[in-house]
Amino acid sequence: MGNRQWFVLYVLVCLEVGFFLMLVPWSAVWERNYFLEAFPNLRPVLLSPTLRGAVCGLGLANIYLGVTEILNRLRAASDARAVHEDEREGRDGSPDAPEPDSAAAKALAASEER
Repeated sequence: MGNRQWFVLYVLVCLEVGFFLMLVPWSAVWERNYFLEAFPNLRPVLLSPTLRGAVCGLGLANIYLGVTEILNRLRAASDARAVHEDEREGRDGSPDAPEPDSAAAKALAASEER
């Protein structure tokens, strides 16, 4: 698989696990599971709102991770596209590249100081 497919798979897993961890602690599935029946002493801990909130927070962290990965990929693609267009137009950032209009640059700097 290519890099793009792995990225899409990674983001989908992050989002899916995030939504699962965010929603399941507050559902009936959480209240009727194997561990509550097999270990009744764990019931107060597993049903406490603090543990449910912590698991929900892990879900939010996974969702945040997936969204930031998408945003970083979009930002990197945008930057690469801008660099490619600059190279195509001959603006490579070298010192011998033509400078912008100095009068306009001075006016902009003066307005920023105010």
